[in-house]
Order: sequence, then structure tokens, then C-alpha cells
Amino acid sequence: MFLNNKIRDLLNISFVRDVGILQIGTIISTALALVASVVFARILGAENYGIYSLIFAFTGLVGIFQNIGSERTCLTLLPEAYAKKDKQEIKNILTYFVKVTFLITITVGLIAIIFAPFFSDLLYHNSEIGKLARWILLANIFGSFFILLTLSLQSVRKIKYLSIIEVINKSFYKLFPILFIILGLGILGIVWGYLLSSILFLFFSFFIYRKLAQRNEYFPGFRQVVLNFNKINFKKYFNFGFLIAIDNNLGNFAGLLPVVFLGIFALPQEVAYFKIAFAYITIPSLLTSSISRMLTVQLPKSKTYSLQILKQHFFKTSLYSGLISVLLVIPFVVLAPYLINLFYGKEFLPSIFLVYYLAILVAISGFSVGLGPIYRTLNKMKITIILNIIQIIFMVLLMLLLIRIFNSLESIVFVMIITSFVFTLLNFYIINTFFKKTLN
Repeated sequence: MFLNNKIRDLLNISFVRDVGILQIGTIISTALALVASVVFARILGAENYGIYSLIFAFTGLVGIFQNIGSERTCLTLLPEAYAKKDKQEIKNILTYFVKVTFLITITVGLIAIIFAPFFSDLLYHNSEIGKLARWILLANIFGSFFILLTLSLQSVRKIKYLSIIEVINKSFYKLFPILFIILGLGILGIVWGYLLSSILFLFFSFFIYRKLAQRNEYFPGFRQVVLNFNKINFKKYFNFGFLIAIDNNLGNFAGLLPVVFLGIFALPQEVAYFKIAFAYITIPSLLTSSISRMLTVQLPKSKTYSLQILKQHFFKTSLYSGLISVLLVIPFVVLAPYLINLFYGKEFLPSIFLVYYLAILVAISGFSVGLGPIYRTLNKMKITIILNIIQIIFMVLLMLLLIRIFNSLESIVFVMIITSFVFTLLNFYIINTFFKKTLN
């Protein structure tokens, strides 16, 4: 009875309920991603799967230069504006997002598409990666309107609809590439499937957003947004989001560094071994990602009550998330030899030993799900930017040191584990010190 009452009390908390709904969507999306990776790996083989991984790593690098913080700005300011029922501010925030997307597309986006083969040849000595990446870059542009839709739904806490739409989106982005690769189109099939999905969801997102605007008096229609282009205070929103963008881009760059290093130092099949191991063992992290996502909205709300409550919510959520991550990763470690062999085949057995090391990384990362949201809530973006810069320098130097001692795969795994451990501890020390000084 006590346990039932506890569960009932938890489900009555809107934050827990929303996390649960997003978690269901994440589980479905994770299952789809796992199926897709198995199909891709089985049909492409280790070498071509490595090249496929490098294509998406390359587009991820390009994406860093296209991100100036409009998405984070929108997600931070829009819930507040909606809570205040400020119709004009809602329209201004959405206008800023659309305007920035348009400006980035016709500048950085166009340059990236034109020169992608040149840049990929410079980085990986393979211009074909850039030629294929062009279509992914184009697909990402088409996908911008879907991002606007998800930001709007999350801001008004339509979490159930958000979760359903995201699952549908993920399904198309996986099923079309799977279909095309089964038809024998290889890596090109994955690329074309991704592009086709983005085109379909461009129209789908426009239709759903239009319905949202019709049913919610506070959300403007797309025509109103376009007509508002020259009426917003662009500098106001840009200044707010710029530091967030720098922090987010540095974090993304640090996340892409392992594959970039492997693309430079390792063979394509070694990239594939790493990607399979990483995708497999980070499944528990995907299951806790919904917590981080909801903290983006919840922590600013906790701050309005008091800093003491904010501190309690942050540390309690971090602890629980970390413990959940540790518990979830154990069965994945135990079953790794059987599942990787069963699903991916003997060609990818070298991935298994990587799983054992990367499990440590996943266990550590579970405790850090709230670090990004807490820094944004406390408006301490300069601290996290400095930490990210130090982390990137640390990773590069450590990689250059370890590559002299170990092979490329061992080196990159050790770099990731050591960096994650050191900087997770450092972040918690800084945040705890801030609260001690502020609350005493």
C-alpha cells in the first residue's frame, strides 16, 4: 500500500508525469534507432557503416556553425511568455526563430552545401563524404520547421502530442532509409531516405502548427510571423541566446571530437566498431534524456520559489537520474557479447570490448543530466563556456598523448572516460560552491 501510494503521489506531479510521457516516446524512438542501426550495419558492413557514420559526424560539425542559439532562446523565453499570456512576445520570439533560420540558411547553409566536398576532403581525405553530406544538410534545413513545432508544443506543455509527433517523425526518418537500403541503394539510400522524410515533415509540421495557431489564440499564424520580421528587437533575443549558443556549440563539438579523431587516425571499420558500441551502451542515457529535457522548463520554475528549492530539485534529480543510469547500464554490459553478436554479427565483435569501457562513461553521465539546465537557470553561461573550452583543450592534448601509447580506439575511449569523470566532478563542485555562497 505504501509503495502504491508513493507511485500515485509521484504520478500526480506534473513534471514526473510529463517525463514519463516523453520517456515512452524515447523508448519507441530508441527501439527504432536500434533496428535501423542493425539493418544498416548488416547490409553495409563495417567499412561502409564507418563511412556512413563519418557523413553524419561531418554534418554535425557543420551544424555547429549554423547554431546561434535560436532554438535554446525560444525554448527558454517562450514558456515564460506563454505563462504570462503575452501574445505579442510569443509572436516576437517565434519570429526571431524563423528569421534566424532563414538568415542562416541563405548564408552558412548555402556555403556549407556548396563547399561540403572540399571540407570533407580536407578533414577526412574523402570528398565523397561531403557530396553525400550535402543532401543531409539540405534535409536539416527542411527540418527547421519541425523544430519550431516541437518548441511550441513543449512550451505550452502539450507533452502527449509532442511525444506522439516525435515518434512519428523518428519512424519516418528510420523507415525510409531502411526501405531504401534494403532495396540495394546503400549509403545513398540512407541519405535519400533522410531527405524524403524531411520534405514530408516540412509539410506535416506546417499543417500541425497551423492547427495549433487556430486553436490557441496566443500563437500567431505563419503569415503573421513573416509580416513581423522587421518589427522585432533582433539584438535583444540574439544577445540573450548568444552565450547559450556558444556553450551548446562547444558541447556539441566536444561530443563530436571522438568520431572526428577516429576519422583522422583510424580506419573506417574502426569508426564503425566505435559507433556500434557507443550506440548500444548509451541506450540507458537516451532513456534518461527526457529528464534533462524537462529540467529545461522545470528548473526556471523552481527558481521562482526560492534558490533553496532550486538547489534541492537539482541535486535530488541529478542523484536519482545517476542511480537510474547505473542500474540500467548493468544488464546492457552483461548482455553485450550475446546481443551484439546476435544483432550485428561476428563482423562487429570488436565492439564488445569497447562496450565495457564506455559503460563507465554512461554511468558517470547519468549524474550530469541537469548541468546544462542549471547553468542556464542561474544565468552562469560564462562559467560553462570556459569549462567547455578547457574540456576541449584537455581532450585534444590527452588524445595526442594517449595515441602514442595505445591504439586509436583505446585512446579515444580513455579520453572520454577521463574527461567525463574529471569535468563532472568539477561542475558539481562549482555549482555547490555557488549555492553555499548564495544561501549562507
